[in-house]
Amino acid sequence: MLNVTNINVYYGNIHALHDMTFHVDDGEIVSLIGANGAGKSTTLKTISGLLRSHTGDIEFDGHSISRTEPDIIVRQGLTHVPEGRRIFLSMTVEENLDMGAFTIKEGKKKALDEVFDRFPRLAERRNQIAGTLSGGEQQMLAMGRALMIRPKMMMLDEPSMGLAPILVSQIMDIVVELNKAGTTILLVEQNARMALRISHRSYVIESGRIVLSDTSENLLNNEQVKKAYLGG
Repeated sequence: MLNVTNINVYYGNIHALHDMTFHVDDGEIVSLIGANGAGKSTTLKTISGLLRSHTGDIEFDGHSISRTEPDIIVRQGLTHVPEGRRIFLSMTVEENLDMGAFTIKEGKKKALDEVFDRFPRLAERRNQIAGTLSGGEQQMLAMGRALMIRPKMMMLDEPSMGLAPILVSQIMDIVVELNKAGTTILLVEQNARMALRISHRSYVIESGRIVLSDTSENLLNNEQVKKAYLGG
């Protein structure tokens, strides 16, 4: 589904990603874990076309998207739920969801109904101003907005950020449900233990480099990962 090969990304003179190479297979949940500033969000932004790599290639569903504009990448079925949710705070829930469907001409009503079925709380608040929602509801809205085009693959950047533990569990349960329903997931998450528990495979990023990759089950039991990211 996704092949990232030898990408190098810079912020001015700062070399943020070093020869990054990894893949996500159709139907998987793959997580990227690492400390703040490791390059996780930069990786997602580069895949979604917001940043450009100086080298290498990014291939999605059999086509290179390395020089493709972000809106075209969305049209191809790859959506990005950014860190901090980035919903439109002054717009209603339904208006936010409608913005998520800007690339499709037909089927918006059906897509909206599917999102409301997936997130009943959003259906109850469809006419509510998004800025008045709780943190968990705003995260659901950000995810619902990304689902409006029925993506083949969704990238999630820190979906648990700022949420109470019970809400973190709910959001992660939703991620698993989405995956079981057919959406491939690339998950960036600082809650490494939770990410490893729900994903099939994981990559550990340090200073813009992938330093470990394995099944998530194996990484949960890896002593190096335990000491660095799991508090044990």
